[in-house]
Amino acid sequence: MSDTGPDAPHEPEFREPVGLIESLTYNSRPQPAIPAMIVLLITIMLPVMSYDPAATETSWTQWLIPFGLLASCGLAIAAGFCSFFPHIAWMLVAAWAMKFTAGGPLPAYNRYVLIAGMVAAAIMLAVQVWRVGTGRFTPTIRIESAE
Repeated sequence: MSDTGPDAPHEPEFREPVGLIESLTYNSRPQPAIPAMIVLLITIMLPVMSYDPAATETSWTQWLIPFGLLASCGLAIAAGFCSFFPHIAWMLVAAWAMKFTAGGPLPAYNRYVLIAGMVAAAIMLAVQVWRVGTGRFTPTIRIESAE
């Protein structure tokens, strides 16, 4: 059976971005950041919303917060291999979450986890900028055919 006839499935065509605006737009797609942001926000918001300042004992689940922070950072770094947005979004939300570590719902040691994650995300952002700048990574744009 041949795939070259008139009824054959046709492969979409792609091209590289042209110009600075198109290049910035296609290198800053927000979709890859969604899983990392969901994990990060859940990790931060669950302890914040269930925080009781009158409680004297802490739960063992407080020790799971760093794992959630590291998992979300790992997801942002992995998503950052195709976009600048995941790193930037993760660093901004992590900077916002720092206020909850100063005597708040997040134990103080999470400040260091957030700082380590922000350093890792910043390094990966620099690597992605280098990859795009040297042409090692080029996003593709689907060409819609008028058939």
